[in-house]
Amino acid sequence: MKSSNLSLNRITFTNTSNELSLDYYRQYVKQKNHEQYMYNKNLFSSSTTRYILLVQVHTRVVYLKKFIQMLQEVETINQSLVIFSHDFIHSDINSLITNITFVPVIQIFYPFSQQLYPNEFPGLDPNDCQRDIPKQNRSQKDIHRALAIRCKNAPYPDRYGHYREVSIVQIKHHWWWKLNYVYNSIEILQNRTDHLLLLLEEDFYLSPDALVFLKKMENEKEHLCPTCTFFTLGNLEKSGKQFGKLGSKISVAYWHARFNLGMTISYQFWRLLVKYAEEFCTLDDYNWDWSLVHLAQQRFHFPRVMWSSATRVIHLGSCGIHHKKFCSNVSDIARWKETESFYRTNRKYLFPTTPLSLHTKHENKRLVKQLNGGWSDLRDRQLCLSFAFKDAQNLSAIDIRT
Repeated sequence: MKSSNLSLNRITFTNTSNELSLDYYRQYVKQKNHEQYMYNKNLFSSSTTRYILLVQVHTRVVYLKKFIQMLQEVETINQSLVIFSHDFIHSDINSLITNITFVPVIQIFYPFSQQLYPNEFPGLDPNDCQRDIPKQNRSQKDIHRALAIRCKNAPYPDRYGHYREVSIVQIKHHWWWKLNYVYNSIEILQNRTDHLLLLLEEDFYLSPDALVFLKKMENEKEHLCPTCTFFTLGNLEKSGKQFGKLGSKISVAYWHARFNLGMTISYQFWRLLVKYAEEFCTLDDYNWDWSLVHLAQQRFHFPRVMWSSATRVIHLGSCGIHHKKFCSNVSDIARWKETESFYRTNRKYLFPTTPLSLHTKHENKRLVKQLNGGWSDLRDRQLCLSFAFKDAQNLSAIDIRT
């Protein structure tokens, strides 16, 4: 199968794109997602490839370029499949992906992005309510003011009185869509249920032994933590940098949002998660990880996670959605070089050959006390739910027009 005839060079995409441009790019996304073209297919094995690196990509070209360079240094990467999931279309991003030669690669595109729907839901409808509705007096509630001015989603403020923010809700939508699309719709993966998804973003840095260590955790799971549901390669604790002491150690805890850095999701867990899709999609929390924490505690009986005590994944970016302080690509590239040097310095502690041992086992359960809001719009909940079902294409088409 040849790659799509639709070209990113045919129309230059801008924030003020006309309807012709928008329609072209929507068709481009539809065709690319249907096509599922695999670059370097000669490296892929339909019977033995186990690890699927699922990388959520936004607009950060500098990060992505460094990420791809780093990925080439990860041992056994050529035995994996990398799926890049995009919510922004740009020829520079596309060029970086299509020039990869060392690993099988598939590109998919979130089809309801703000870029593709800039002036209507799921983007920002000009008739939607502002996040914060100006009050005429202190006693007036946002919803009363919203109803008075008749903005479109007036009946649906979140638990804190705010209305949807497109750039924020898109992250949870994209995360949920890509997970379901990979398991439901990537044809080359449909005949097996033993793939393991490793969830990454374009500003993550993997150690050279990340995949080798993941395989070692899997192989030794039965005597280290037979009941563990997740593996996580990252460690946010300061101790995670102590490779001399912890290079061949793992820790165990009840899964929580702090263990989302380089986490894995199995086909079996995804099937369980989809059973609670309605709850995931209606929780008033714009964070996918905190929504998952709620289900883990309320529905999944506190599943356990085994994670690398010495971090094999580091999150470098400081220019994401939660970072309000000044940030720059220059400072992040500096951090990238520091991390590269860090792993080079600790090279002798990577690729442990002795059996893994338990560093810590946490028995405390960090209960969720409250939801974070930001996810109350009925349209978001309907769109989210439509992604969970393979044959729900018509539902999403209806939802985004309401």
